[in-house]
Amino acid sequence: MLGVALAVVATVGAAAIGLIAGRGDAEQAAERAADARRAAPAPLIWDEGACVDRVGARFELTSCGDADGRVLSVVGARSPGCPAETDELVGIPAAAGEPGEVAVHGTQARRTACVRSLRGSHAGDPGRGGGMLRAGDCLALRGGERPCSAEGWYGRVLAVVDRSGTCPDGTLDALAVGERSVACLGEGGGVLAVGDCVVDPGRRLVSRRALAKIPCGSPRAWARVTARSDSRAGCPAGSDRYLRVRGPGVPHPVTCLRRVALHGSP
Repeated sequence: MLGVALAVVATVGAAAIGLIAGRGDAEQAAERAADARRAAPAPLIWDEGACVDRVGARFELTSCGDADGRVLSVVGARSPGCPAETDELVGIPAAAGEPGEVAVHGTQARRTACVRSLRGSHAGDPGRGGGMLRAGDCLALRGGERPCSAEGWYGRVLAVVDRSGTCPDGTLDALAVGERSVACLGEGGGVLAVGDCVVDPGRRLVSRRALAKIPCGSPRAWARVTARSDSRAGCPAGSDRYLRVRGPGVPHPVTCLRRVALHGSP
């Protein structure tokens, strides 16, 4: 009987060892499967933190090891929601994973990727001519951003406000940008300040573009700016011409002028 008991105990013990060994194999297989999933490359999608390579105007999703840029955020078709440090606005295609392209006004992209460059200089930094319009950038008369180091820009941005907002002190002019915003412009570029001289526009009704700056000592100097005013009545004595700018956000829409041709060269 003792021999039989020992045999039974030995058999039960072997079965227990077998069960333990079987459970260990299953756990190891599960761990190996999890490791494989972690090692597999993540799908490339247009989302915050994604990385891109740029080829011309196209941006292709790529791994971040050797990328040209990183997606800061993804917003709707309108770009005002992008962070200030954005260098490029990239229109995202409807098909997941497809290349995006530099966003151009009027394109039909449903979403916009806000991309920050990982190489070289940053076009979105103030005055560099790219990215989001912000204080320190330079703007052309038709609303396009220009590098401040280039020629042809009209004004330097002091602030960008809603159309119903108020420009800060020091604003001399303002331009509508997009459907909802106004760029408040300070001195510099083509914006006229008190003491600047302009050439004769050659016609009665003139625009900002027609009043071109010129050194006051030039024989072509036609008039000097005497003030920026809320109305014609606010122009100082001696002013004999004025230009009224119509548009949202302009704090002093009347530019008062005094012709130097009649009153002597300054």
